[in-house]
Amino acid sequence: MAQKKKSAEPSKTGGGQGGVAPVGRKMPWFGWAGLAIIIVSEILLYLDNHPVEVAFTAIMWTGYILLLDGWIWQRGGVSYFIDMKREWPMMALLSVLIWVMFEAYNFKLKNWNYVGLPDDQMLRNLLYFWAFATIIPALFRTTDLFGTFGLFKRAHKFEIKFTPFVLAVSFITGIAFCFLPVMFSDDFAPNLIPFVWLGFIFLIEPINYKLGIPSIYREIENKDVSFLWQVLAAGLLCGFIWETWNEQAKSMNGAAWLYYVTKFWREIGFNLQYGEMPLVGFGGYPPFIWECYALYQLLKWGLQGQVFWKSPAVR
Repeated sequence: MAQKKKSAEPSKTGGGQGGVAPVGRKMPWFGWAGLAIIIVSEILLYLDNHPVEVAFTAIMWTGYILLLDGWIWQRGGVSYFIDMKREWPMMALLSVLIWVMFEAYNFKLKNWNYVGLPDDQMLRNLLYFWAFATIIPALFRTTDLFGTFGLFKRAHKFEIKFTPFVLAVSFITGIAFCFLPVMFSDDFAPNLIPFVWLGFIFLIEPINYKLGIPSIYREIENKDVSFLWQVLAAGLLCGFIWETWNEQAKSMNGAAWLYYVTKFWREIGFNLQYGEMPLVGFGGYPPFIWECYALYQLLKWGLQGQVFWKSPAVR
């Protein structure tokens, strides 16, 4: 009797397609390796292992990405490391470049700072690169994992038509949000951090929509809102994981980050916080992943990723 087949879930975040996958695939070796990395690193952190303390965030997110990628492939989805061998290195590089842009904003807004880093500048830069390279892959893999479970498929659909007028208003709003935070005084500018997390959604989504490349605006207009909710939920979940691992590293005097949230935002959040992050700050993670998605899709289009990064389908 012939073995039944099912189509692999396309990766909406990466855009890959894994062809046809047998039912009941086994977890690949790198998925188990990712789980082992997470468990062993947790143990070594509390054994006061200095290298792990310094690189804890980068190590944990590397293990997380490997684990989720293997899990997604096991569930019949697309794997970065099996099906998208040419794209994932570019995704990691663009993750670094996109986050460096937000670091540039922080020169003005001064909302966060890093502590516990090594004194050697070359080693410090290497750790920056490694940690920043995991940001977008971790966000996107979490979104894709939710997709394999069909989460939010029954979510209420929006009746929104993105007319030229709506797109123009979004674009102008995006320009304003992206520029206003750096136009005010050093004392007032930190209050405008929400504009940074929202601005590139309004700015880039209309461009992606008109170019015909992956766009959440188009998903909403086509009354498929499940991907939107998967993206937002993935951002929020990753935010809690980030802050959990950051608090662990900080408690062991490892490399971590501190936040400097203004009194205005702290009082809105009733001065509550989780780890180093004021509770109100978690509202930034869902729009952050959305703008990372929009930016990545535009950069991929501009770099002709659909042509140069396309890998042969693996069956």
